[in-house]
Order: sequence, then structure tokens, then C-alpha cells
Amino acid sequence: MRGFIAAVLLAGILRFILTVAGLPNSIVKFASMTVVLIIATIYFALATERHLDRLKAAYLIFLPYMFIELAALGYTWATGQQTIFHAQEYSFGMPMSYHFLGHLVGGLTWEPLAAFVVMEVIWLIAWPFRRNPKAASELPT
Repeated sequence: MRGFIAAVLLAGILRFILTVAGLPNSIVKFASMTVVLIIATIYFALATERHLDRLKAAYLIFLPYMFIELAALGYTWATGQQTIFHAQEYSFGMPMSYHFLGHLVGGLTWEPLAAFVVMEVIWLIAWPFRRNPKAASELPT
């Protein structure tokens, strides 16, 4: 979990640095927290045994994302300097206050819950393919 949290933070910080440095969004978009979140979602879907553990993982991987997103949106809001975090293609034309509030509410509710649902679906699909440890120990050696 620590590795994924660090990876989300590093991707977000890199994204922020690149956008503040003035690089075009077409380049900055490759410093993607979303890619890290997708990989983490797949990993925890397959690596955790309990539903509650997947739910906890979903919330824990979204906390650093939400922190970076809100900090960057706050910076954009406070300074007026355009960043990728409030670019037209990501803000859907919303005012900054709605965008900020949307990430605050979404980051605590539907975003981690959506990741949890995806984890559950992946776990359910992978479940029949899991090796039965008891059956494996009964195989002749």
C-alpha cells in the first residue's frame, strides 16, 4: 500500500511541477495519477481476500490522489494560474468552486466506492481461477 500511495503522490507532484513550469497539457497528461490508481485497483482486487480489505484499499489509494488534486486546484484557484488540474477537458467547464467541491465530495464518496466496485468485479471474475490451496496440497509429489 505504501508503494502505491507514494506512486500516486509522486505522479501528482510531477504533474503539478510540469504544469506550473508551463509545459503543454499534451505532455503533462502523461504524468498520470489515474494510471497508478488503475494498477492499484487491479492489484488490490487480486491481492486481497476480504471485501472489507478491498474497501479499505480503495479509500487508502484515493486519499493521496484527493490530497494532490485539492492542493493543485487550490493553487490554481488562489493564483489564477491555469494548470492541467482545472483544464477545460478535465473540469467540464465548471467554475473552480464547483470543481474543487466536486473533488472533495467525490474523493470521499463515489470515487473510492467506484474503485471498490471495480475491485469486486475483478475479484469475482478471477475467483474461479484461483488455486485451491487444499486441493494443491493433496496433489501427488
